[in-house]
Parts: sequence; C-alpha cells; structure tokens
Amino acid sequence: MSNTTRACALVAPHSFKLIEIPVPPMGPDDVRVAPQAVGVCGTDFHIADGAGNYNLTPNGQAISLEAEPQILGHEIVGKVLERGSSVQDIEVGQTVVLDQGLSCLSHQRKNVCEYCATGASHQCETYTEYGITGLAGGFSEELIVPAINVLATSGQKGPAECAMTEPLACMLHTTGTLDETHQRYTLESADPTSRVHTILIMGAGPAGLLMTQVLRGAVGFQGTLLVSEPNPHKRKLVASFGAETWDPSQPGIEEWVQEKSGGRMLEWAFEASGAGQAIASMPRLLRKQATVIKYGIGHHGQGLELLNDFHWKEPTFLMPVGASSPFDEDGRATYYRQALQWIESGKVQVEPMISHRYSGLEEVPKALGDDHKSPEYIKGIVEFQI
Repeated sequence: MSNTTRACALVAPHSFKLIEIPVPPMGPDDVRVAPQAVGVCGTDFHIADGAGNYNLTPNGQAISLEAEPQILGHEIVGKVLERGSSVQDIEVGQTVVLDQGLSCLSHQRKNVCEYCATGASHQCETYTEYGITGLAGGFSEELIVPAINVLATSGQKGPAECAMTEPLACMLHTTGTLDETHQRYTLESADPTSRVHTILIMGAGPAGLLMTQVLRGAVGFQGTLLVSEPNPHKRKLVASFGAETWDPSQPGIEEWVQEKSGGRMLEWAFEASGAGQAIASMPRLLRKQATVIKYGIGHHGQGLELLNDFHWKEPTFLMPVGASSPFDEDGRATYYRQALQWIESGKVQVEPMISHRYSGLEEVPKALGDDHKSPEYIKGIVEFQI
C-alpha cells in the first residue's frame, strides 16, 4: 500500500488542484476506506467560496488555504479496503457510512468529556471533523478512519443514497434537541393549549426537505406543516412529502399563516434557508413564546436590531449544529444508525432530492461550482468507481 493518495484540494477560494497527500498510518482499531459517494453540503460551498474557514489553530485563528489547502467532503460513503487487527465487526469489502466527527469515543478515551458523556458528540472538547476542520475529507481516494466511526450498509440502497445519512442525522439531532429543551409548545403535549399545531419550515433545500419528511413520516406530526420556498420545483417536491407551500417572493405570508393556523400563528418555526429576509420576516408569524430553530447559515444583510421584534414575543431560540448524537452500546452514533435505517427502509425518501451527480476527483471543481445556482439543483453527489 502506498503511503500517499490522490486528492482534490481547495488551494484558494474557487480554486482546486489535484495533489498527492500522505495517508496516516493505520492503527489496530482503524479501517482504510475508499470513498464511493460524497455529498456536497452547503458548508462545502461556504468554505469553497471563502465565506467560512473552520481549520483553526489551537487559539482559534483560521489557517489560510495558502498555508494548508483543504480536502473537503464530509458526507461520505466508502468501501472498506483494509481493517486493523483489532477490528472484528467490520469486514473488508463492506460499504460503510462514515460518522465524520472524531469524538472521545473515536479516540477510545477512558474519561470522556462532559459533552460526549451527555450525547453531545458534535461539541466534544477535542472535536475534529473530516473535510471541515483540516482533516482530509471524502474528496480523496483513501481515508484512515476509526472503525467505531463507520456503519455498514445493508445494500438496500446505493452509496449515493446512503451519502444522505449525515444530513438526515443532522435533522434527528435537531428534533432530539427539541425534545430535550424546555419549551412552551411540544409535539406530544396532552394539553391542546401547549401542543404544537402549526410549523413553518423556511427553505426547501436538503435540510427543509428532510425535516419535512422527519416531521410527517417519521415523527408522525399530524398538525399543519407549512413550507416557504421561492423555487417552484422545490415547492412541488416538498408538497409531495405532505407540506403546504408558499412562495415568499409574493406578499401575504402573514395572512396565509394566520389562515392555515386558525389564527394561532406558529408554535414552531424552522429556518433552513440562510436568507436574511427569512429571519427578518419571522417575528410577525410567531405565536408568543414559540420556538425558533435557526438551522441555516448566512443571513447576510441583516443586523442584530432585527432581534428586537423577536424580543417582545419571548421565543425559545435553538441553534442546532451537525449530527451530534448519543451513542449505542457498540459506541457508534445513534442518530447516524437511525438515519441510515430510515434511508434504507424508504421511511425517508432521498432519491428525489439527488438532482446532480458528478464522477471522480476531476469533477469536484464542477460539483462545487455554479450548478447549485440553477433552479433544478437540490443536492449534488460526487461518485467514485472503486
């Protein structure tokens, strides 16, 4: 086995280069994986555009792309090429989904940090992440990964569909946060006055489409589920998952929410668009002491003064990030396992969301180019022939 592998590196904003990178040594508890399918995430676009950099020094300073080019791609499915001598529950040749976050359990620490101990693995005190924090991600030909960070697929779905496991796990973390946090309104309250009757999702990108399915098909929410989305193609798709839709480029959203909610307005609002105007329009749609889930990143062009209108309604603000998860008995992430099972069983449909497919490292620059600006774009997947 060579001690180097090919990768497509981001060397400057909007600029990629095929390079050779070293492959870390494989320990007894690791597996060597060749990526088969890697999802393109909004975070990848932020990093590629130069709008975000999460590769930091110990004191929190961003490390420039000039100093350290980045290998992106964190929604990874791959084939196991080799396993360490201590790995017994993963076989060579299996297709596996990666939990891309390295936590205390990944490093087999005896004394785990307070975050990992309470199921908040994404906030691990020593957290690092393939494809985001400087560790080489899925846009490379080989990775060395702790075996505890991989889940074997059943073969019911292909690698491209299974690459949606991480974004779906993010939605499970989000709903788990809602269950655990004190709120005035909850999904299962026996008291109708404190039950969630109406939810609005702002944005029908991958997060909004997955959250719609989680609420409707997986969680079993039977109330009024509304989605605000300017793209007619996405509105049609999210409607097929059981939501009523609105074009936010048109006036009248407040009256629409009032009508659909029977005058109560929103008990929950899930912002997944990253559009500043979406946040600015939200206060007049909320019921007092509603819950606001800010999931989207961006919101350019808006200042903190827009929070003044929220203040008087005393909402609960939540900002979930990543697929932070408790752990199963085998040490693997609960939400990743559940997300993979839901995808493979068809409980959550991901195939209609995959709008663009790319082939190999050579097409990574195209996958992170301007295709996402087209009206038909929902989700891109880079596929590799192994």
